[in-house]
Amino acid sequence: MKYQPATHSDTIDWRQEAECRKHYDLLRGGGDPWFPPPGKSTEVNDKALKICFSCPVQQQCLDYALEKKELKAGIFGGKTPTERQYIFKKQQQAKGVKPKTRKKRKAKTA
Repeated sequence: MKYQPATHSDTIDWRQEAECRKHYDLLRGGGDPWFPPPGKSTEVNDKALKICFSCPVQQQCLDYALEKKELKAGIFGGKTPTERQYIFKKQQQAKGVKPKTRKKRKAKTA
């Protein structure tokens, strides 16, 4: 059977199988390893990533994050925000979507 990306209608189903659901004990330490506070991301991400890599729905989680544009924080599908931003950018390029560029503001003159 060929893998199909997760859709909104089956979002609940794949989440029930997520490996991270079995590791709520990590939250008791006062932090969330999938959404670490600034400055602690490396040490906590290692725990989250190790769990993600053994997850049977890792790809569905990543697809969900990319679909919902969860690109700035947290670990989804075993990928960091930087990794997801890169994947998203490559997907957009493959679709022929040009990246948005910021308009340069003109300096105000007094």
